[in-house]
Amino acid sequence: MEIRRILYSVARKWWLMVILVLLSGGIGSYLNIFLPQPMYKADTTLYVLNQDKVLAGQALTTYDLAISQQLVTQYSGIFYSRAVTSAASKSLVNYNISQKMLASMASISSEKGSNLLTINAIAPDPELAAAAANAMANEFISKIHTLTKSDYIGILDQAQVPVRSIPNNGFLKTLLFVFGGLVIALGIIYVIEYFDKTVRSAEAVEDYLKLRVIGIIPEHGIQ
Repeated sequence: MEIRRILYSVARKWWLMVILVLLSGGIGSYLNIFLPQPMYKADTTLYVLNQDKVLAGQALTTYDLAISQQLVTQYSGIFYSRAVTSAASKSLVNYNISQKMLASMASISSEKGSNLLTINAIAPDPELAAAAANAMANEFISKIHTLTKSDYIGILDQAQVPVRSIPNNGFLKTLLFVFGGLVIALGIIYVIEYFDKTVRSAEAVEDYLKLRVIGIIPEHGIQ
């Protein structure tokens, strides 16, 4: 399909683009600016080090640090186990939160080459976010100690109750809705034009009939 024909169709159906852009923009504003519930994020920081060696007064070597970094990756998989989330949810009886809800709220991450683990919890209640992060950290450490019989992991910083909610970025999300409405409008116009067989130019006549146009009668201006 010719670009000129598509542009002409877009110009003729500008009203459709305006309607869909305004409609999608209005929906995006309602969902992302006026409707959303504020969410809060709390973090608990863990360390992974050979505490037995530290308590014995021995200096940690590069090899010890490398082993700790490997353990960071291995320990992370245990965090999402049902054993950890189930025990943590039971410790949060005051919040009446299920195991599945807690699993969806909490996550664990670490930077490459670091001996630190960060447990994040996101919730609509700031106190719940901090309690969930700390509960998951405690049960995670307890499970590691039970499985490894070692004291390689511990809490560096406990989660504090967050004062401010997570930035919503509602304006940016609304712009995405506007862009989506524009894309949908262009798609509808393209589909309409694709199935429209109306002949609007001499070139189209020649393409369809494989005949040369020798004259055109004007639509207006006949005396």
